[in-house]
This record gives sequence, C-alpha cells and structure tokens, in this order.
Amino acid sequence: MLDGFLHLRERFAILEPMLFDAAVVTGHGSGKRSRGFLILRQSMLLTCVQDIAKFVSDRDDRTPSIANITCALDSTTLDALRERYAIWRIPDIERESDPEIVSALRRMEQREEAERRIQFDKLHAELLELHDTLACTAVTDACRKIRDKLTAHTEVRLVADKYQLLDIGTLGLKYSDLRATIGQMQRAVEVIGLLVRNASFAWDMLDRQLTQAASGFWNHPKAAF
Repeated sequence: MLDGFLHLRERFAILEPMLFDAAVVTGHGSGKRSRGFLILRQSMLLTCVQDIAKFVSDRDDRTPSIANITCALDSTTLDALRERYAIWRIPDIERESDPEIVSALRRMEQREEAERRIQFDKLHAELLELHDTLACTAVTDACRKIRDKLTAHTEVRLVADKYQLLDIGTLGLKYSDLRATIGQMQRAVEVIGLLVRNASFAWDMLDRQLTQAASGFWNHPKAAF
C-alpha cells in the first residue's frame, strides 16, 4: 500500500500545478497547446481519483487498501503487534553485573514498554477515526462513483432518448478536496506503517523531492509541450 500511495503522490505532484498554479495553466494551457494540456490534465485527474477510491475503500481480499488493513487488525493481531511495538530489548542489561543497576534498567525498560503500549493503542484509535472519516466523506463517495461508473467501468444511461455518461460536474467534487483527502490518506498510511511495521517514513524528504520534480518539469523550458 505504501508503494501504491507513493505513486499517487508522484502523479498528484505533477498534476497539482495544472490545477492550482496560474502560471502553469496560462503558460502551458493556452494557444496551440491548450487541447493537449486539457487532455493530460483530465487523464491524470481521473487516475488520481481512481487511486483514491482504490486505496481508501477497496474490499477485494487482494487489494492493499486502508479499509482492508484496518479490518484485518483484529484483537489477536493487535495483541501481537502491540507487544512487538512495545518490547525493545536493551543489550546493556545482559552485560551489566551490578544487580542494583540491572534492577533500575529493568524498571526503566518496563516503564517504557508500558508507555509504548499506550502509544500503540492511541495510534490504533487514530487509524479507526481516519478510516471512518475517509470512508464516509462525500469526496470518497464521489471518487468511488467516478471509478465504478467512468474509469474502471463505463456506465451509460438513457436520458431523454440519448445515452449519457456520468457527469462529474454533478458530484460536487472540487480540486481542493483531492488535496485534502490525499493528506488524510497519508496520515493513515503513516499510522499503519507504525502499527504494522513499527517504521516511519521520510515524508518531509518526499515532499522536497516531489516539489523539485514538479518545478523542474513545469518550469524548465524543455518541459513545454
């Protein structure tokens, strides 16, 4: 799931200036290049929308989604993960000969383990809240409809003797909604990493790399279509 989400972040980093940067829209989306710019923006937008629907709420057993992983964390699994998260062995204890120092180190270790168990449960509670928020928003619902009726599948309806595709404009989805939802997804992915792998991720470094990539693409003269 982390790999898939990182690909979404990469695509949205290139798409974002096409949505929000007036200089990019004016410089690349006008004149003879305007048609190509609109085609590229629409294609990347729909891909990002489909990825949001996929990684937030897909329930196929083979899909690494936030919904699937959250549901897989049952009480037995959580108990095992909590202990792995909490228990870090201190090598110095084994080499220490002074019983008083050993006792003090043991008490310190036990206190830190108890604190990490509490931290683990707080992270799990946060994941449940993030999952519920993402699953129930109008944004996620709109992304699912676009994925199910337009991108992954094509649904047509007969309206006034004419066949029509889903009109995205009727869903009330705004560009800023995608940015906010991806931010919430990132926190969910981060929390899952802490719970399941006891590992974080260098998000600040990723932000800098993607900012540089987008700036290098859109601002470099050779980036013009």
